[in-house]
Amino acid sequence: MILQKEPEVSKYIVKLQSGSDFIDNIYRYSFWIEEKDLNDALQFNSIKERIDKVKNFRQNSGSVAKSLVDKSYCFRFPKRAKNHMVIIPRTTGENREYLPVGLLDNNTITTDAAYGIYDYSNWILGIIMSKMQIVWMKPLCGRLGTSFRYSSSICYNSFPFPSISEEKKKQIEEAAENVLVTRAFYPEKTLAELYDPDKMPEDLKEAHAVLDDIVESCYPGYPFANDEARLECLFKLYEKMTSNK
Repeated sequence: MILQKEPEVSKYIVKLQSGSDFIDNIYRYSFWIEEKDLNDALQFNSIKERIDKVKNFRQNSGSVAKSLVDKSYCFRFPKRAKNHMVIIPRTTGENREYLPVGLLDNNTITTDAAYGIYDYSNWILGIIMSKMQIVWMKPLCGRLGTSFRYSSSICYNSFPFPSISEEKKKQIEEAAENVLVTRAFYPEKTLAELYDPDKMPEDLKEAHAVLDDIVESCYPGYPFANDEARLECLFKLYEKMTSNK
């Protein structure tokens, strides 16, 4: 309806996804307005009406919201990738063997129900996709119902990873890209379906296994017999890293 009345506002519209939206392949939409474009954007009734509603909401809410009244044209924490971002849903099902993470382009923003790594180094995606990441996450993070709740401070910032060569980074990057390519073979399936342990396609399992092997080869003690051995290695490395601070 908005674009039918004011098609020019399309330049201020971006796609919006929460963590669950990303997993279920659902898109919503939002206005995205930079301060330098505000005067131009306010010429459109649909944008002005929406900003006025946000302003009224913030004026009648708590102290934090009141402090943002003058910036009712934007989010509290406006953040948008220059190129791409890694999206990490804040909650994930307890039975998944991998975090259902992926990439968003610079025309998509996230809600606070997901974490974003903006303009990342390509090999970082492979680390987060790997089994080592979810093995580290499960005993440390909180819960939302039966789902695990990812934490940037506890799960990401504290994740122990050794220094590796540029060649190893390239191998991880290529394996991560292969996971994404393999997913693309199933455009009709959501990530919720692809990462259901009972329904995960065999070629996607194999792509992840290749990535896991490369990532795990970076650690002392490789190869690992099971997840307990992986977690023991991670805790030992974490202890070593933190004791040197």
